[in-house]
Amino acid sequence: MVFIKIVLLAISTCVFTQCYRNNTQIETSVSMLSDAERFALEYPMIGSDNIFVFRNASETADILARGRGIVFKGFKECSWCQLYVVFLHNVAREMGVDRIYYLDIKEDRRINSESYQRIRSILSDRLHYDDEGRSRVFVPDVSIVSRGRIIFRDLVSEEALGYSTPQEYWNDDRVNAFKERLRAGINILNQLNRPCNIC
Repeated sequence: MVFIKIVLLAISTCVFTQCYRNNTQIETSVSMLSDAERFALEYPMIGSDNIFVFRNASETADILARGRGIVFKGFKECSWCQLYVVFLHNVAREMGVDRIYYLDIKEDRRINSESYQRIRSILSDRLHYDDEGRSRVFVPDVSIVSRGRIIFRDLVSEEALGYSTPQEYWNDDRVNAFKERLRAGINILNQLNRPCNIC
C-alpha cells in the first residue's frame, strides 16, 4: 500500500512538473514574439504583418494625455473588437499609418486601476455610462490624438444596442461610414503633424 502511494506521488509530481514546464515554455514563446505576431494570436482575423503595437494602461494614458497617434482599446474576448480591428487595420494601412497603439483594457477596467482612472478622466467628456450610472470605457474604442488633443473618437457601443452580433450590426453602409470617418480623422492627424514650411 505504501509502495502504491509512493508511485502515485511520483507520477503526480512528474505530471505537475511537466505541466509547469509546458506553461513556462508557452509563456516564454509568447514573450519572444513581436507585437504584430502577438496581436495576430489574439485577433486571428488579422495577419501577423499587422501594425498593432502593445501598450500598457499607463503608457496609453500618457499617449492620450500628450502623445500622437491612433489608440485602440479592446480585448480579445470581445467579439465586437475582433471584427472592428479588421476595418480599423485596413483603413490605417491604406492611409500609410505605420502603427496603432493597442491596450487590452479588460483587466485594468475590471480592477479600476489608477491608469484606467486616468484614461477615463482624459476621455471623460466622451464616455458613455454603465447601468449603475458610472462613466466607463466601452469597447471597441479608437481615439486619434495629436499632442494630447483628441481629434477623433469612435465607439459603437450605443449605436449597437439591440443588435445580437457584430456581423448583424456591421452592414455595408455602417462599414463604409466608419471607414470614411476614420479616413477623415487620419487626414486631420497628418495635417496637424505636417512640418510648417513658412513658419
